[in-house]
Amino acid sequence: MGTISSIANLVNGCAGGTVSTGKLGCNVQFGEPRHLIGLKAGLEILATETFDQAFINGLIQAGNAVPLIGASSFEDMSSEDSVFTYSSGVELQNLEGLPKYKLTFDEGHQFYKEMSKLKGFKNLDFIIGDNEGNWKLVKKSNGNYKGFSAGQVLPMMVKNKVSGGDIESKAITVQLTNRLEYDTNYDILLRSNLDNDPEDFNGVNAVSLAFSVVPSNLDTSLVISTLLDADRKTVVEGMIVSDFLVTVDGATITPSLLTEVNGVYTLTIAALATAEVLTVQLYDSSANKDVIISASGDLFRSNTLNATVIV
Repeated sequence: MGTISSIANLVNGCAGGTVSTGKLGCNVQFGEPRHLIGLKAGLEILATETFDQAFINGLIQAGNAVPLIGASSFEDMSSEDSVFTYSSGVELQNLEGLPKYKLTFDEGHQFYKEMSKLKGFKNLDFIIGDNEGNWKLVKKSNGNYKGFSAGQVLPMMVKNKVSGGDIESKAITVQLTNRLEYDTNYDILLRSNLDNDPEDFNGVNAVSLAFSVVPSNLDTSLVISTLLDADRKTVVEGMIVSDFLVTVDGATITPSLLTEVNGVYTLTIAALATAEVLTVQLYDSSANKDVIISASGDLFRSNTLNATVIV
């Protein structure tokens, strides 16, 4: 990069001078968008990262990513470029159209409620995935990556099922705001070079914890049930003792043992005393985050369970 005076009015070749439109080599294609991963606006992804489930889960756990995977349909709502016509008949472009996507999901009301929280303006960038499992990212000038800059993100009203028609669904529209990113400054990650399908990049599952037995004086165990908020029926199995954060009167304690039977967990602790205040929640202490990542790669976030020890 030269000084301002050395580059002022410097043209790096008129249009067409450095355009490479040869057709040798394999033709890289991108299919119909069906997946979005919303990233915290401006988040930079190092070129040295591995684009896999562990990496995406880490972004989600840190609160830097929200995946919307598996849209049932896609609609391109992009605006067209517009031109101004002089009285002589000569045309001049006066507005560049912007890409706008509409993705429709039929995933149930827990998904729809969470999806509604994404409404905003310029608060997210988006990685785009297609129906073949390929991904499109913006390539920055420093060689690293980011999501496509977005303006309005608008979760739409739930569309009710109509007799003989489509099932209940909810759509979201996303307008991308940088044509240079969309037209030129991007790379495609082909599914054939990746270890994971888009369906592996799931969001956080909300879990309700409840005491199966009210804690009482001299108890040495806490019995806690789990249910997914999505259906209030499915239990969560396979958690380990380090997935739980337990406090007594504000001080963190470490259970000495954990057992589980069909999603009901028994945590062994020191004897309780009347009037002590307990809290229990799912927590990843190593990451200092309230989202845990299970051995299967699923993510969970729970309520904070509170109780006062009874006599």
